[in-house]
Amino acid sequence: MKMRKVILAVMAIALMVTPALASEKAAQKMDIETFMANNPFHGPAMDGRDYFEGFEGGVMPPAGWTVGVVNAAGNTWSVGSTSAGVLEGAATAFCPWDTPNFSDETMSFDQMIDVAGGEYVLSFYMAGSLGNDWDLNVAETVEVNGTTVFDFDSNVTASFVFEQFFVDLSAYDGQMVNITFRYAGIDGDLHVVDAVMVDDGTGYVFTPPEAPENDTCEGAIEILPGAFSFMTDNTLANNDYPLASGSCTGYSATGNDVVYYAYLETDELLEVSMQCGFDASLYIITDCADAMGSCVAGADNTVSEGLEEISFMAPADGLYYIIVSAYSSGTGPIEVYGTNHGGGIATEPTTFDGLKSLYR
Repeated sequence: MKMRKVILAVMAIALMVTPALASEKAAQKMDIETFMANNPFHGPAMDGRDYFEGFEGGVMPPAGWTVGVVNAAGNTWSVGSTSAGVLEGAATAFCPWDTPNFSDETMSFDQMIDVAGGEYVLSFYMAGSLGNDWDLNVAETVEVNGTTVFDFDSNVTASFVFEQFFVDLSAYDGQMVNITFRYAGIDGDLHVVDAVMVDDGTGYVFTPPEAPENDTCEGAIEILPGAFSFMTDNTLANNDYPLASGSCTGYSATGNDVVYYAYLETDELLEVSMQCGFDASLYIITDCADAMGSCVAGADNTVSEGLEEISFMAPADGLYYIIVSAYSSGTGPIEVYGTNHGGGIATEPTTFDGLKSLYR
Protein backbone atom coordinates (compact mmCIF):
# COMPACT_ATOMS: atom_id res chain seq x y z
CA MET A 1 0.00 0.00 0.00
CA LYS A 2 1.38 3.37 -0.88
CA MET A 3 2.44 5.64 1.95
CA ARG A 4 1.25 9.14 1.34
CA LYS A 5 1.21 10.43 4.87
CA VAL A 6 3.61 13.27 5.56
CA ILE A 7 4.11 14.72 9.03
CA LEU A 8 5.29 18.23 9.26
CA ALA A 9 6.15 19.94 12.55
CA VAL A 10 7.24 23.18 11.33
CA MET A 11 6.50 24.63 7.92
CA ALA A 12 9.58 25.90 6.19
CA ILE A 13 9.27 28.25 3.21
CA ALA A 14 11.29 28.59 0.03
CA LEU A 15 10.86 31.65 -2.17
CA MET A 16 11.21 31.21 -5.90
CA VAL A 17 9.90 32.30 -9.33
CA THR A 18 10.31 35.95 -10.23
CA PRO A 19 9.92 38.44 -8.78
CA ALA A 20 11.87 37.43 -5.67
CA LEU A 21 10.08 39.16 -2.82
CA ALA A 22 11.40 39.70 0.47
CA SER A 23 8.31 37.87 11.87
CA GLU A 24 9.66 38.04 14.28
CA LYS A 25 11.09 35.03 16.06
CA ALA A 26 8.60 33.39 18.40
CA ALA A 27 10.25 31.19 21.01
CA GLN A 28 6.93 29.83 22.13
CA LYS A 29 3.63 29.17 20.46
CA MET A 30 1.54 32.32 20.49
CA ASP A 31 -2.06 32.29 21.61
CA ILE A 32 -4.52 32.64 18.78
CA GLU A 33 -5.40 36.27 19.47
CA THR A 34 -1.75 37.32 19.38
CA PHE A 35 -1.15 35.22 16.29
CA MET A 36 -4.06 36.75 14.43
CA ALA A 37 -3.01 40.26 15.40
CA ASN A 38 0.58 39.79 14.26
CA ASN A 39 0.18 37.41 11.36
CA PRO A 40 0.62 39.42 8.14
CA PHE A 41 -2.14 37.37 6.54
CA HIS A 42 -4.72 38.67 9.00
CA GLY A 43 -3.43 41.79 10.72
CA PRO A 44 -2.64 45.36 9.68
CA ALA A 45 -0.40 44.15 6.83
CA MET A 46 -3.60 43.30 5.00
CA ASP A 47 -3.99 47.01 4.23
CA GLY A 48 -3.41 47.70 0.54
CA ARG A 49 -3.83 44.10 -0.53
CA ASP A 50 -6.37 43.70 -3.30
CA TYR A 51 -7.25 40.12 -2.55
CA PHE A 52 -6.56 37.39 0.00
CA GLU A 53 -8.05 33.94 0.59
CA GLY A 54 -6.85 31.70 3.42
CA PHE A 55 -9.66 29.11 3.23
CA GLU A 56 -10.64 29.64 6.85
CA GLY A 57 -14.37 29.76 6.18
CA GLY A 58 -14.72 25.99 6.32
CA VAL A 59 -16.52 25.61 2.99
CA MET A 60 -15.50 24.86 -0.56
CA PRO A 61 -15.86 26.89 -2.65
CA PRO A 62 -15.14 30.02 -0.59
CA ALA A 63 -17.28 33.07 -1.27
CA GLY A 64 -16.70 34.32 -4.80
CA TRP A 65 -15.02 31.12 -5.98
CA THR A 66 -16.32 28.31 -8.17
CA VAL A 67 -15.27 24.67 -8.38
CA GLY A 68 -15.25 22.19 -11.23
CA VAL A 69 -15.68 18.56 -10.15
CA VAL A 70 -14.82 15.61 -12.40
CA ASN A 71 -13.74 12.90 -9.94
CA ALA A 72 -16.56 10.39 -9.69
CA ALA A 73 -15.64 9.46 -6.11
CA GLY A 74 -15.76 13.04 -4.90
CA ASN A 75 -12.00 13.32 -4.34
CA THR A 76 -11.96 16.96 -5.29
CA TRP A 77 -10.94 20.32 -3.83
CA SER A 78 -11.86 20.51 -0.15
CA VAL A 79 -11.14 22.74 2.84
CA GLY A 80 -9.64 21.66 6.15
CA SER A 81 -6.45 20.42 7.76
CA THR A 82 -4.26 17.68 6.26
CA SER A 83 -1.29 15.49 7.15
CA ALA A 84 0.77 18.05 5.22
CA GLY A 85 -0.13 20.68 7.79
CA VAL A 86 -1.41 24.20 7.27
CA LEU A 87 0.41 27.43 6.58
CA GLU A 88 -1.75 29.98 8.36
CA GLY A 89 -4.87 29.69 10.44
CA ALA A 90 -6.41 26.25 10.83
CA ALA A 91 -7.28 25.22 7.26
CA THR A 92 -6.03 24.97 3.70
CA ALA A 93 -7.49 24.03 0.35
CA PHE A 94 -6.46 20.52 -0.65
CA CYS A 95 -7.12 17.92 -3.31
CA PRO A 96 -6.61 14.27 -2.25
CA TRP A 97 -5.27 11.44 -4.39
CA ASP A 98 -7.45 8.77 -5.94
CA THR A 99 -6.12 5.53 -7.41
CA PRO A 100 -8.88 4.34 -9.76
CA ASN A 101 -10.67 7.57 -10.69
CA PHE A 102 -9.49 10.35 -12.99
CA SER A 103 -9.38 13.85 -11.53
CA ASP A 104 -9.60 17.19 -13.31
CA GLU A 105 -10.55 19.33 -10.34
CA THR A 106 -10.54 23.13 -10.48
CA MET A 107 -11.16 26.01 -8.12
CA SER A 108 -11.35 29.54 -9.55
CA PHE A 109 -12.01 33.17 -8.74
CA ASP A 110 -12.24 36.38 -10.78
CA GLN A 111 -10.02 39.37 -10.15
CA MET A 112 -9.87 42.87 -11.64
CA ILE A 113 -6.29 43.82 -12.58
CA ASP A 114 -5.42 47.47 -11.98
CA VAL A 115 -1.66 47.89 -12.17
CA ALA A 116 -1.69 51.66 -11.61
CA GLY A 117 1.94 52.10 -12.61
CA GLY A 118 3.39 49.23 -10.59
CA GLU A 119 3.61 45.47 -10.48
CA TYR A 120 0.57 43.31 -10.02
CA VAL A 121 1.30 39.90 -8.57
CA LEU A 122 -0.60 36.72 -7.83
CA SER A 123 1.08 34.78 -5.03
CA PHE A 124 0.16 31.56 -3.31
CA TYR A 125 1.63 28.83 -1.15
CA MET A 126 1.65 25.19 -2.26
CA ALA A 127 2.84 21.88 -0.83
CA GLY A 128 2.90 18.49 -2.52
CA SER A 129 4.97 15.51 -3.59
CA LEU A 130 8.45 15.68 -5.07
CA GLY A 131 10.71 12.87 -6.20
CA ASN A 132 8.28 9.99 -6.56
CA ASP A 133 6.02 8.59 -9.25
CA TRP A 134 2.88 10.05 -7.74
CA ASP A 135 3.81 13.66 -8.40
CA LEU A 136 4.27 12.81 -12.08
CA ASN A 137 0.86 11.13 -12.31
CA VAL A 138 -0.95 14.45 -11.93
CA ALA A 139 -0.41 18.02 -13.10
CA GLU A 140 -0.94 20.82 -10.60
CA THR A 141 -1.17 24.09 -12.48
CA VAL A 142 -2.43 27.67 -12.27
CA GLU A 143 -4.24 29.26 -15.20
CA VAL A 144 -5.21 32.81 -16.09
CA ASN A 145 -8.15 32.97 -18.49
CA GLY A 146 -7.57 29.31 -19.35
CA THR A 147 -3.87 29.69 -20.15
CA THR A 148 -1.40 27.84 -17.94
CA VAL A 149 0.93 30.33 -16.25
CA PHE A 150 2.43 28.10 -13.55
CA ASP A 151 3.31 24.41 -13.22
CA PHE A 152 3.99 23.08 -9.73
CA ASP A 153 6.15 20.12 -10.78
CA SER A 154 8.58 22.42 -12.60
CA ASN A 155 9.05 24.70 -9.59
CA VAL A 156 8.72 22.69 -6.38
CA THR A 157 12.00 22.14 -4.48
CA ALA A 158 10.95 20.04 -1.48
CA SER A 159 8.34 17.40 -0.78
CA PHE A 160 5.43 18.60 1.36
CA VAL A 161 7.06 21.87 2.37
CA PHE A 162 5.02 25.03 1.85
CA GLU A 163 6.69 27.20 -0.78
CA GLN A 164 5.52 30.59 -1.99
CA PHE A 165 5.23 31.13 -5.74
CA PHE A 166 4.53 34.26 -7.78
CA VAL A 167 2.89 35.04 -11.12
CA ASP A 168 3.18 38.52 -12.67
CA LEU A 169 -0.27 39.71 -13.76
CA SER A 170 0.82 43.09 -15.14
CA ALA A 171 0.10 42.03 -18.72
CA TYR A 172 -3.61 41.84 -17.85
CA ASP A 173 -3.88 45.47 -16.75
CA GLY A 174 -7.43 46.75 -17.01
CA GLN A 175 -8.95 43.29 -17.39
CA MET A 176 -11.15 41.12 -15.24
CA VAL A 177 -9.33 37.77 -15.26
CA ASN A 178 -10.24 34.29 -14.12
CA ILE A 179 -7.59 32.60 -11.98
CA THR A 180 -7.83 28.81 -11.75
CA PHE A 181 -6.03 26.20 -9.68
CA ARG A 182 -6.17 22.79 -11.39
CA TYR A 183 -5.36 19.24 -10.24
CA ALA A 184 -5.54 16.77 -13.13
CA GLY A 185 -4.50 13.12 -13.40
CA ILE A 186 -4.95 9.72 -11.80
CA ASP A 187 -3.18 7.98 -8.88
CA GLY A 188 -1.36 11.16 -7.89
CA ASP A 189 -0.79 12.49 -4.40
CA LEU A 190 -2.20 15.01 -1.95
CA HIS A 191 -1.83 18.64 -3.09
CA VAL A 192 -2.31 21.66 -0.81
CA VAL A 193 -2.87 25.38 -1.49
CA ASP A 194 -3.03 28.21 1.05
CA ALA A 195 -2.81 32.00 1.34
CA VAL A 196 -3.79 33.05 -2.19
CA MET A 197 -3.00 36.77 -2.59
CA VAL A 198 -3.17 39.47 -5.24
CA ASP A 199 -1.24 42.65 -4.49
CA ASP A 200 1.33 45.07 -5.85
CA GLY A 201 4.26 42.74 -5.28
CA THR A 202 5.67 44.56 -2.27
CA GLY A 203 5.74 41.31 -0.41
CA TYR A 204 3.42 39.94 2.31
CA VAL A 205 5.77 37.04 2.86
CA PHE A 206 4.82 34.88 5.82
CA THR A 207 7.64 33.63 8.00
CA PRO A 208 6.19 31.14 10.46
CA PRO A 209 7.37 31.19 14.07
CA GLU A 210 10.59 29.25 14.52
CA ALA A 211 10.82 25.87 16.16
CA PRO A 212 11.50 25.85 19.93
CA GLU A 213 15.13 26.05 21.01
CA ASN A 214 15.10 22.46 22.24
CA ASP A 215 13.75 21.14 18.94
CA THR A 216 17.04 19.23 18.54
CA CYS A 217 19.73 17.76 20.78
CA GLU A 218 21.96 20.74 20.09
CA GLY A 219 19.50 23.00 21.88
CA ALA A 220 18.36 20.47 24.47
CA ILE A 221 17.38 21.78 27.90
CA GLU A 222 19.37 20.38 30.79
CA ILE A 223 17.61 18.53 33.60
CA LEU A 224 19.58 19.35 36.74
CA PRO A 225 19.63 17.17 39.86
CA GLY A 226 16.47 17.35 41.91
CA ALA A 227 12.80 17.76 41.09
CA PHE A 228 11.98 19.45 37.78
CA SER A 229 8.94 20.64 35.86
CA PHE A 230 8.78 22.19 32.37
CA MET A 231 5.91 23.41 30.26
CA THR A 232 6.55 23.04 26.54
CA ASP A 233 4.67 22.75 23.25
CA ASN A 234 5.64 20.59 20.29
CA THR A 235 3.39 22.31 17.74
CA LEU A 236 6.25 24.16 16.06
CA ALA A 237 8.84 21.43 16.60
CA ASN A 238 10.00 18.93 13.98
CA ASN A 239 10.14 15.16 13.84
CA ASP A 240 13.90 14.97 14.35
CA TYR A 241 14.25 11.69 16.25
CA PRO A 242 11.64 9.23 14.94
CA LEU A 243 11.40 5.62 16.02
CA ALA A 244 10.38 2.69 13.85
CA SER A 245 7.95 -0.03 14.84
CA GLY A 246 9.34 -2.34 17.50
CA SER A 247 11.36 0.40 19.17
CA CYS A 248 12.10 0.74 22.89
CA THR A 249 8.61 2.16 23.38
CA GLY A 250 7.06 -0.89 21.74
CA TYR A 251 5.77 1.22 18.87
CA SER A 252 6.90 3.71 16.27
CA ALA A 253 7.11 7.41 17.12
CA THR A 254 6.68 9.91 14.29
CA GLY A 255 5.47 13.01 16.11
CA ASN A 256 7.04 16.42 16.57
CA ASP A 257 9.64 16.11 19.34
CA VAL A 258 11.49 18.30 21.83
CA VAL A 259 14.62 17.31 23.75
CA TYR A 260 15.94 17.44 27.33
CA TYR A 261 19.15 15.92 28.66
CA ALA A 262 20.74 14.83 31.93
CA TYR A 263 24.17 13.62 32.96
CA LEU A 264 23.92 10.45 35.04
CA GLU A 265 26.53 8.26 36.65
CA THR A 266 26.21 4.49 36.82
CA ASP A 267 23.11 3.37 38.77
CA GLU A 268 21.78 6.91 39.19
CA LEU A 269 18.03 7.15 38.78
CA LEU A 270 16.04 9.45 36.51
CA GLU A 271 12.26 9.56 36.85
CA VAL A 272 10.56 11.49 34.05
CA SER A 273 6.92 11.86 32.98
CA MET A 274 5.00 13.73 30.32
CA GLN A 275 1.35 14.75 30.29
CA CYS A 276 -0.45 16.11 27.23
CA GLY A 277 -3.70 15.93 25.29
CA PHE A 278 -2.65 13.44 22.61
CA ASP A 279 -1.12 9.98 22.16
CA ALA A 280 2.27 10.61 23.76
CA SER A 281 5.62 8.90 23.30
CA LEU A 282 8.52 9.30 25.72
CA TYR A 283 11.98 7.79 25.31
CA ILE A 284 15.63 8.13 26.31
CA ILE A 285 18.48 7.85 23.81
CA THR A 286 22.26 8.12 24.02
CA ASP A 287 23.08 8.96 20.38
CA CYS A 288 21.15 11.71 18.62
CA ALA A 289 22.42 10.49 15.27
CA ASP A 290 20.83 7.07 15.89
CA ALA A 291 17.70 7.45 17.98
CA MET A 292 16.36 4.01 17.10
CA GLY A 293 19.63 2.19 17.72
CA SER A 294 20.54 3.98 20.94
CA CYS A 295 17.16 4.02 22.69
CA VAL A 296 17.67 2.69 26.22
CA ALA A 297 14.20 3.26 27.69
CA GLY A 298 10.79 4.18 26.38
CA ALA A 299 7.13 4.43 27.20
CA ASP A 300 4.01 4.47 25.03
CA ASN A 301 1.47 2.83 27.28
CA THR A 302 -1.54 5.10 26.92
CA VAL A 303 -3.53 6.56 24.04
CA SER A 304 -6.02 9.28 24.86
CA GLU A 305 -4.66 9.87 28.36
CA GLY A 306 -1.44 11.41 27.02
CA LEU A 307 0.48 10.30 30.13
CA GLU A 308 3.80 8.46 29.84
CA GLU A 309 6.31 7.69 32.61
CA ILE A 310 9.84 6.31 32.70
CA SER A 311 11.92 5.23 35.69
CA PHE A 312 15.44 4.79 34.34
CA MET A 313 18.63 3.68 36.11
CA ALA A 314 21.74 4.59 34.14
CA PRO A 315 23.82 1.54 33.14
CA ALA A 316 26.92 3.70 32.69
CA ASP A 317 28.18 7.25 33.15
CA GLY A 318 27.11 9.56 30.37
CA LEU A 319 24.67 11.94 28.77
CA TYR A 320 21.10 10.78 28.29
CA TYR A 321 18.70 12.60 25.97
CA ILE A 322 15.01 12.58 26.88
CA ILE A 323 12.82 12.77 23.75
CA VAL A 324 9.32 14.11 24.34
CA SER A 325 7.24 13.19 21.32
CA ALA A 326 4.01 11.70 20.00
CA TYR A 327 3.09 8.34 18.58
CA SER A 328 1.85 10.09 15.43
CA SER A 329 0.76 13.62 14.62
CA GLY A 330 -0.40 14.86 18.03
CA THR A 331 0.64 18.38 19.00
CA GLY A 332 -0.07 20.85 21.78
CA PRO A 333 0.99 21.85 25.29
CA ILE A 334 3.04 19.31 27.25
CA GLU A 335 4.08 19.15 30.88
CA VAL A 336 7.42 17.41 31.47
CA TYR A 337 8.19 16.64 35.11
CA GLY A 338 9.97 14.26 37.47
CA THR A 339 13.11 13.89 39.56
CA ASN A 340 16.76 13.58 38.61
CA HIS A 341 18.29 11.58 41.48
CA GLY A 342 21.80 11.97 40.10
CA GLY A 343 24.40 14.58 40.86
CA GLY A 344 26.09 15.13 37.49
CA ILE A 345 26.51 18.51 35.84
CA ALA A 346 26.91 19.02 32.09
CA THR A 347 27.72 22.07 30.04
CA GLU A 348 25.25 23.61 27.66
CA PRO A 349 24.87 21.57 24.44
CA THR A 350 27.31 22.39 21.67
CA THR A 351 27.17 21.89 17.93
CA PHE A 352 30.46 19.95 17.66
CA ASP A 353 29.36 16.68 16.05
CA GLY A 354 26.42 16.51 18.43
CA LEU A 355 28.76 15.99 21.42
CA LYS A 356 28.73 17.80 24.72
CA SER A 357 31.74 18.38 26.92
CA LEU A 358 31.40 17.27 30.50
CA TYR A 359 32.78 19.02 33.54
CA ARG A 360 32.55 17.71 37.08
